[in-house]
Amino acid sequence: MNIICKIATELNEFKQIHQLNYQTFVEEIPQHKQNDDQHLIDKFHEENTYVIAKAGEEVAGMIAIRAKRPFSLDYKLPNLEEYLPVKGEFCEIRLLSVKKEFRSTRVFYQLCEKLVELCLEKIIRWR
Repeated sequence: MNIICKIATELNEFKQIHQLNYQTFVEEIPQHKQNDDQHLIDKFHEENTYVIAKAGEEVAGMIAIRAKRPFSLDYKLPNLEEYLPVKGEFCEIRLLSVKKEFRSTRVFYQLCEKLVELCLEKIIRWR
């Protein structure tokens, strides 16, 4: 199985991301309510960068990253600043999801590898 990891850019990739969000965060981990469309668009969607793993045209997994505050954790932890270093650039990594049929493969590792590569590129550009 050939897996390609990339940043999501295509409409079809985003549709699959919303379907994967629904499968994971509505059906598997019931954090959100069911809907007839079986799509879940993240509230930070417009600010997210999605790192996806693709098997052909199928999105097999994803991780979202965003660097704009407030983070989702700001809404859950009133004292989030106490857990962060005094200085530095921060980002939030969210919405890890891998389709069940790809969970015993290297998809998770490949997603993380691409995510680290992306973060290192950003750090170099920020300097």
